Amino acid sequence: MSLPSDEVARRLIDSELGITCRWWQRNNPLPGNMVASKLTAQNLNLHVNHFESIDPATGLPFCEETPFISLSCGTVERDTVAKTNFVHTARHTALWFGTQFGKVPVAYLYVCWVVLAPRSAVAVQGVAEEIRDLNTYRRYSPYQTEGEVAAKILLPANQISQCERWEWDREAKTIRRAWVYRNSGFVAPEALSNVREMI
Repeated sequence: MSLPSDEVARRLIDSELGITCRWWQRNNPLPGNMVASKLTAQNLNLHVNHFESIDPATGLPFCEETPFISLSCGTVERDTVAKTNFVHTARHTALWFGTQFGKVPVAYLYVCWVVLAPRSAVAVQGVAEEIRDLNTYRRYSPYQTEGEVAAKILLPANQISQCERWEWDREAKTIRRAWVYRNSGFVAPEALSNVREMI
């Protein structure tokens, strides 16, 4: 398996397309007429809880055909016995996955934003699902503490502020940000704000 490179990381931003789901990557051009049949609660459950299970319809692991894009937003885990909360930050979780749990020396992280649905809206492509929110997604998931938010089909390039390369030193057990590539076409989320200044 070849590791990503700075050039590949830059290209994702410079292409002005953004981050596409695995289903689109395997089926380019994207079969747009099939989007509605892919954005289902059952497929979201497969994406979150059974990512590598075999899809009987295709014979492939679901991860190869998922219409969702996993994003890390961090979460809080409550320990009722110790009467305390543990914060799992988005960056820490993303780096853990990006380094394949400490197995690879380099991870690329994309800093971005998405619009979150106020409640479950799996069929609505333009909003992301806040899987970590136990008020909306109440079924038990062993992965709740990963703080996942699931975007759908495409995360546009103009919602990515930058790409960061992180280098993991396994012997020293340290990780450091070694490189940043900023997106000149980034549009800040404040563009959507409906807050008005008043006197």
